[in-house]
Amino acid sequence: MFGESWIFDALPDFKTLPLGSRLGGDRFVDIGWHGESDERSGKGGKKKQPKESPRSHRSENSCLLHLSLVTYKGTMLTVFYLGPEGTFSHILARKKFGARARLRSCPTFEAIFDHVREEPGTLGLVPIENSSGGTVYDSVDLLIRNAGRIFIHEELALDVRIALLGHQQTGITAVYSHFVQIKHHAEWLKTRYPKARLREVSSTAVAAQKAAASQSAAALASPGAAEIYGLKVLEAPAVRQAVNVTHFFTIGSSDPSLPPESARKKTGLVATLPNVCGSLHRFLGPFARQKVSLARIVSRPVPGQPQTYVFFLEIEGGPDDPPVARALVRAGVLAESMKTLGTYRADRRFKS
Repeated sequence: MFGESWIFDALPDFKTLPLGSRLGGDRFVDIGWHGESDERSGKGGKKKQPKESPRSHRSENSCLLHLSLVTYKGTMLTVFYLGPEGTFSHILARKKFGARARLRSCPTFEAIFDHVREEPGTLGLVPIENSSGGTVYDSVDLLIRNAGRIFIHEELALDVRIALLGHQQTGITAVYSHFVQIKHHAEWLKTRYPKARLREVSSTAVAAQKAAASQSAAALASPGAAEIYGLKVLEAPAVRQAVNVTHFFTIGSSDPSLPPESARKKTGLVATLPNVCGSLHRFLGPFARQKVSLARIVSRPVPGQPQTYVFFLEIEGGPDDPPVARALVRAGVLAESMKTLGTYRADRRFKS
């Protein structure tokens, strides 16, 4: 199946080749056609892989290799995720790619983007939103900063299961977890462990590490982390708001091919708008008139430019749908700049 890339004039820090037809002013649209089948299906496709091996990158953001194996369309697939082992990113990477991929643990979101950008043919896995904690702004900011160089390949959902891990159920003086889990289970923790101090850490896996180091500590983490860190599953929290879902993006340095027609798909956009009254309303108008649903919109400040914002948006559908194509062209004329982050599949859900 062919893919389609829409590129409007770049934001100040982006490098874009302005090809194709002029839309007005210095705005351009570049439509590229790629003869390749759906990469996610693992079937067909003749996309050429880089002849050179990925560049080695070692720095303070270097990532740890702890799983190895296999081939992806004829080459070994490497997937970078936010570590350490036992995070929900790690769990989803294992469920999505299994033993078919080489998984590399990274200490920061920025490290994931750096590796994906510098090592063609690799993928990254980053969280974008949690149903309790909200938007993951680090991921949004890096998508905006890398627009035109990093593309979204798929959106995945993970039903998050949490357990209290520790050495013993009595005498717990501290409970560690990521802030999202502490927030989600705050009432339960207050009832069950009123004397325990709640300690926020960078991930549920780090929480398990902290609990493993102290007999009087516990962690809210994935049940799977218990085996990794030598802990016991003490109990499963009971909360009224039982559904807790985290959405992730898989990202790559190449524009992905379009998903199968039967799959739900979205298109990601990065746009800057004129700093005048009503500009956002006018920009969204073409999507409303073409009955194109807006799935997500996030505004982020532009560094060094007070009161200036850039928008990350997701719309339902892709540019192979005529209403979406018309809306994109008309909205692009109204924006100071607009770039797409790809059109991608968004209908797969996993359980942790």
